[in-house]
Amino acid sequence: MTETPNWFESEPALQRILERQLGAAFAKARPRLSAMGKKCANEVARWADLADHQGPKLVTHDRDGVRIDEVQYHPAYRWMQEVAYGDGIVAATYDAALAPERGNRPRTLTFGLGYLFGQAESGLYCPVCMTDGTARLLRKFGSAELQERYIPRLASRDLGRLYTGAMFLTEKEGGSDVGQVRTVAKGGTTAKLTGDKWFCSNVDADVIMTLARPEGAVAGTKGLGLYCLPRTLPDGSRNRYRVERIKDKLGVRSMPTGEVTLDGAEAYLLGGPGQGFRQMCEMLNLSRLYNAVASVGAMRRSLVEALGWVGTRVAFGRTVSQHPLMSEILLDLAAEQRAALRWAFRGVELLDKADAGEASAAEDRSLRLLTPMLKYYLGKKAVWAASEGVEALGGNGFIEDWPMARVLRDAQVLPIWEGTTNVLTLDAFRAIRKVAAHEAYFAEVEALAGEAPSDVQARLSPLLGELGSALAELGGDPRGEHALRDWTDRACLLWEVALLCSKKTGAGSEGDLRAARRILARNLPTSLLRKDRASPEEVQLVAFG
Repeated sequence: MTETPNWFESEPALQRILERQLGAAFAKARPRLSAMGKKCANEVARWADLADHQGPKLVTHDRDGVRIDEVQYHPAYRWMQEVAYGDGIVAATYDAALAPERGNRPRTLTFGLGYLFGQAESGLYCPVCMTDGTARLLRKFGSAELQERYIPRLASRDLGRLYTGAMFLTEKEGGSDVGQVRTVAKGGTTAKLTGDKWFCSNVDADVIMTLARPEGAVAGTKGLGLYCLPRTLPDGSRNRYRVERIKDKLGVRSMPTGEVTLDGAEAYLLGGPGQGFRQMCEMLNLSRLYNAVASVGAMRRSLVEALGWVGTRVAFGRTVSQHPLMSEILLDLAAEQRAALRWAFRGVELLDKADAGEASAAEDRSLRLLTPMLKYYLGKKAVWAASEGVEALGGNGFIEDWPMARVLRDAQVLPIWEGTTNVLTLDAFRAIRKVAAHEAYFAEVEALAGEAPSDVQARLSPLLGELGSALAELGGDPRGEHALRDWTDRACLLWEVALLCSKKTGAGSEGDLRAARRILARNLPTSLLRKDRASPEEVQLVAFG
């Protein structure tokens, strides 16, 4: 079998972003990143197909009738775990041995590795995210005892010692409306939880973060507590909850999502009413950034698969890539993916700075607004890109023997996981109302746009003015909520394009500027007869330059 080119080495734009954000540590991290890029392009991509088609099975009882609730996996899933955890996606943030490779930007290394892995496998990428989020909450809010017991194992690169994490949040009564949680907690620091959880991804996790309402607490999110729920108790016995079934899903089939009944399950309080939901948002927001990076990974895989096929397929006397209409869609894919990559890693950069206590007040507000915007906008773009990738392969794209059918199925979870489009739009406007995040947005985008070439700046300046006027009008319109998605779409587009033009942020190369112009022409055309004609050479520049 022909070896697929290394996904890290074949994307210079990614290398430049990571080198800028990691600084001197990049040279030490590069071998790890390159190894991940090679493995994911080849072995992991093949294993992902196996694990998807032969998904996990729930075994509720052993042969003696004892309840065990164990999940059985195809060996390919375990092989992928060896890469995901063993090569350090989660450990990059927590393991002291990897400090020379991350410098003071651990999230950049974690997401650099995760982006490469996510191009090959979306199912396991979710448990990796949950494991990281669980460790994050314990580090921020757990007792010294809980931290010592769980974090080293959540960050382990040894599968024999590894604990994986999960978040059991959603219930039948309320999906996005978490305030409707009905799970009850009895007790104090150590509590007994009773209730049903409806969507439990990575259902056989070892350490679980969950919300419950202590007896007598008020209704809504203010009455919720955050609890750490272990699968196995300190004495080695199984905790008191049942996995009722594994869900049959459209995508991310390699990873088990189940329904769970808590029957007096022992859990440890991290934050009580008034704190619990706010603390859980730390994990939600990290998950949203994971989601955004996964979206960029799906876009990149779609582009790479499309280019690989049309570059060799001959139709009507020439390769498909040489036909003008195909060049147009390929350039659109390459431009949108390049912009999405840089924008997502702007979010990673801001999170690293915030975690290190280095972010300014404006940067904190930018991160607060950027997190839901990234997750919303890029999740939608991933589905679009995967659909175009399927179409580029034609009939083969629709066949499960080829990777694009799975990529499309997996991409559809991205607009849903950790908040749907409407929920995220409302969250972005909550940041505008509560912390005036729009002020940081306009200041950043105007500064970035000021570095753009004159033709791009001439497009961005009036569009920013329109955004400001529209926002003021929305504030006084009792029916303004109807227009929030339109406003958010435009704000996301301008942030992406402006970021591509800024040399101060490491952008502004020929490929970046070509991508910026293309995105403006495609999304905000001044004429139906556009003059920016695509060519195979431009596609290569934007995709691999």
